[in-house]
Amino acid sequence: MAREISELPMWRDSASLIICVKTTDEVHVFNYKLLMLKRSDRTAFIEDQTVFPGGLYDESDEAIEWLKYFESFGVTEQMFEKLLGGRCYDRLFNSTNAMPREISLRINALRETFEEVGVFICRNREQLLTIQQWSFCKPACDYQQSYWQEIVHNDPRQFLRMCRELKVVPDLWSLHKWSCWATPAALRKGYETTFFVSFLQETPMILPEKTEVKECLWSSPMQYLQMHRDKKIHLSSPQFYEITRFTCSGSFDKLQKFAQERDKCGVALYLPILYLCDDGIVSVLPGDDFYIGDARTSLELRQTNCTIEQFRLKSKRMHRIETIGSPVAVCLNFKPFKALDNHLLSICEGEVDNKAKL
Repeated sequence: MAREISELPMWRDSASLIICVKTTDEVHVFNYKLLMLKRSDRTAFIEDQTVFPGGLYDESDEAIEWLKYFESFGVTEQMFEKLLGGRCYDRLFNSTNAMPREISLRINALRETFEEVGVFICRNREQLLTIQQWSFCKPACDYQQSYWQEIVHNDPRQFLRMCRELKVVPDLWSLHKWSCWATPAALRKGYETTFFVSFLQETPMILPEKTEVKECLWSSPMQYLQMHRDKKIHLSSPQFYEITRFTCSGSFDKLQKFAQERDKCGVALYLPILYLCDDGIVSVLPGDDFYIGDARTSLELRQTNCTIEQFRLKSKRMHRIETIGSPVAVCLNFKPFKALDNHLLSICEGEVDNKAKL
């Protein structure tokens, strides 16, 4: 008997921002570090939960007033083409509908990043005209950071007001669409999160929001994985997987160039299907032999009646995250097809030479 539509899980939209900063000293052969934060005990699902800045989509992120403000600021239809995948909306500024998601999700990511860690990436009128510098972002400075952070945290609608008073626009053009993850349907409720990445030349001033953030961290990808293994932080599956992607290259410049070029590709949705093994859980991803059926209606943990290692032996093609208490490995033994967005390969075990395509 088919399940009633009302029984199916609902996913709430959200956005996260991976901030990558160039460093002068190479740590573990990386000349960049990433910003992550430990959730406060009040907001964390598990102790020492560590995530990229971000949070829930708010209806104010798509308010038509944003388009009016962008237009008055000097943003043109052509300037939005890059964000809209090359599509030009001739009547975008005359529209009475909500903004396209390619724009509002970026506002979501920038607003939540400001709320949580106080980093506000924006452009004034002069910087907006410097098109050749759009690949690098610049945080705001010399403003009442803590004052505005509290106001926007308490009311997301005030983000637009802050931009007006500071005479800037959110730097949408510095954000590169990186990946998209949804919570497994078996968990009944969760999030569909779009991850963006942005590149900074200097480390910004951080101001953790005390009710949501216990600690902010700046480390290389390998350091994060080691802290996860040592149980100093806890990475959930999406964060664990994305961190492994960043180990593919130690070069800030090459990584920035790759992110900029693949903006044209879009992203695939990673919605895991969960399999229960005797010693843990396997999150199966697109392309895996066991990625069978509709992931959005896979409401039960699928029983394997074997260990994680034995479950591996049943598959020729593997694309999965193995979890024993917390994620311990990404397995990918084939080169993902183009439908999986031609992305960087993750650290894995298997036949594919897992080096960056840079």
